[in-house]
Amino acid sequence: MNYLSVVETCFLDAPRGSGRVAWDVLQALHSRGHQVTLFCARFPGSNAPFGIETRDGIEIVRYERPALPRWHPNRLGANVASAGSAARHWLADRDWDTVHIHAPVLGRGVMQAIGRGPRYVTTVHSPIVMEQEVNWSAQGLLGRLKLMFGTDLLKRLERRVLRDSAAIHALSGFTRSKLEAYHGVGDRVTVIPHWCREQTEGRLDKCEARRRLGWPEDQTVFFSVRQLRPRYGLDVAIRAFSELPSRGGYRYYIAGQGPLRPVLERQIENAGLAGHVSLMGRITDAQLMLAYQAADVFILPTLALECFGLIILESLSWGCPLIATDAGAIPEVLGRVLPGCTIPAGDVASLKHKILDALEHRLNMPAPDELAAQTRENYAEADVVMKLAELLFPETHR
Repeated sequence: MNYLSVVETCFLDAPRGSGRVAWDVLQALHSRGHQVTLFCARFPGSNAPFGIETRDGIEIVRYERPALPRWHPNRLGANVASAGSAARHWLADRDWDTVHIHAPVLGRGVMQAIGRGPRYVTTVHSPIVMEQEVNWSAQGLLGRLKLMFGTDLLKRLERRVLRDSAAIHALSGFTRSKLEAYHGVGDRVTVIPHWCREQTEGRLDKCEARRRLGWPEDQTVFFSVRQLRPRYGLDVAIRAFSELPSRGGYRYYIAGQGPLRPVLERQIENAGLAGHVSLMGRITDAQLMLAYQAADVFILPTLALECFGLIILESLSWGCPLIATDAGAIPEVLGRVLPGCTIPAGDVASLKHKILDALEHRLNMPAPDELAAQTRENYAEADVVMKLAELLFPETHR
């Protein structure tokens, strides 16, 4: 089958959850003999080539998005138009069996360019209105203006994309409930979670992983990897560590980059945690895999809009247990492997007590190999890919 995936940016250029899901699906379908293409905007500042490139058998088509400021009143319309123009140039002369939309703004442009021929399937990673309401609420006056004038535009655009899709896919029941609340389409949504990658190559014992990262071998190590943005709750995690009884014997490493870095640096300094809490910046995939193996506990302090949580599966698949909040779909996803292991989002005291439990060896988590095995069992790639293939290509699975 001839399959087109429409994504905001390529995962290889900018590692993000939706891009990772789309790239995984492309790889899985390519390995099963489908002809696959990724259509995306070129990530700002990226050295990725404009136009067509092939990586690992996957065709990637990148186009230049218009460089309009965030306050521009025609930014949304210009983004739809530019996606449509690029799709007409690169894609419209081909016969697509299925067009899989992961980004509604780009998806709307592609639908307008290609027309009614293919089967359209939309994966909603998070409802676009819900996502932007969270983002805009942290942007002061400009954000309030966007909420006032942009919310209805986004809602109408997403609703058109969903209306014109033959199938709608969500990774969690939480997302389906939000789609019902925003658009009244809950009964059309098929929930299929993502899958767990089996981590077999390069597994190391904890001491060796820490040695390679330069982490202490004789302390309890906590780890987070998140964008440094308000909704990820890293300031709450740092506050929880600042309220621990005066003691040593631990380190907390935070990987990731984002606009809150200066704020978090000041918070760490003012709390006297410079010897305990470290901001690592962006790390490589190899360093991330080492960190999962080196850490005793992963901390997921998300405050809002966690509509699935690939990071949960990554951590568990390496055998690293989590302390996580109850934001969004986290209890739903984590509950398959570690039921009852969440705390209220934003609750500093609850997080502090969980951290103390970890420091005093009271968490009573399954052994690493058992965690990894349970995760593979509950999120098996073969099962998930089969269900997705049935949704994407129903005519070949009748």
